[in-house]
Amino acid sequence: MSNLVQRLNITAHPQLEKSLGYRGDSPWVAWRWEPEIEQLICSDGKTVETGNNMAWLVFLQHDLVQPVLQEYNLGEGDRHSLLLDRKTRNLYIGEGTAIQSLLEQPESLCLLTCLNGNTKGDRNFAETWQKKLAKTTKTNAFRHLTNLIPLSIAATLISALGVGTGLWVVPAVQQKLAQKTAPISPMSFEASCYIGQSYKFSSHVGSLNGNKELHLIAVYEATSPQENGNRAKSAIEVKVERQNKPIILALSAYEPINWNVTVEPGAVIEKILVNGYHNQTISGVTGIPVEEHSYEETGDYLGNFIYKWDATTESTNTPSLVTKLEQINHTKLSSFQGCYRGTSFTIK
Repeated sequence: MSNLVQRLNITAHPQLEKSLGYRGDSPWVAWRWEPEIEQLICSDGKTVETGNNMAWLVFLQHDLVQPVLQEYNLGEGDRHSLLLDRKTRNLYIGEGTAIQSLLEQPESLCLLTCLNGNTKGDRNFAETWQKKLAKTTKTNAFRHLTNLIPLSIAATLISALGVGTGLWVVPAVQQKLAQKTAPISPMSFEASCYIGQSYKFSSHVGSLNGNKELHLIAVYEATSPQENGNRAKSAIEVKVERQNKPIILALSAYEPINWNVTVEPGAVIEKILVNGYHNQTISGVTGIPVEEHSYEETGDYLGNFIYKWDATTESTNTPSLVTKLEQINHTKLSSFQGCYRGTSFTIK
């Protein structure tokens, strides 16, 4: 069992389950992410219901939580589940199928609690552990087995399995939840483009519904081509200030660009997608997944290299970049900004 379900060095705040959307009264509850419907799911062994996506995201990014849980990919994958003992406030991580089986067998959860006691190396605690273990299994064979375990070995086992630092997860979700339930703020833009009739700024506001937003910034180039024909990589500044929901940021250019991204406090970028014919790079941020699709670097690109909104239609040979982005991210485009030659853009 210990290989499938492990106790974490985190002690949950008393309001954690409420913040994550659980309203039941069971002593144990588990959460997992369902990527097919992009939804948090909570289960207590009796009922399965949806949870609060935004609160889950904030919880996973908490300074005390992220270092412990980031390897389990709880914000995107469905392999692992997070399990909470509501009495002791202990948190466990494990295979989703194993945790669901535990929830359906309360006696197994009792055994899990016994194996992860907080007292270490104490003879009396070891004796108590043996009594609880025998009572839990309710079989003569298992009672006989526990009597054969030396108390010193039992205490050592408990000491090894019961390590914990008692870190408190203070729920910083109330502000985020208020942001989610508040009316959706209107989109606004700031951009710096080359001055000229054919290079004017183009924009579009699309769907702002759903639990995430997809924003696209597209140019042909950042500066005029070099006279000697060399393509020197130029920089474009991108500032993300919008805080309503997690953002998928898409950046597109034909010429080589270094996109320098600044994320203002409170804004959350889920991932960055880059589309280009020539090599594109990202700077200014760390810890955000980046997917590059450039013909020069990866041998493929997502779609046409648009820089005006009225040029988003598909052609025979090249798919629409907007259509492709919406398909792979399972969400509608929220905004578009573009011009032939740009130097800076802001999403507000």
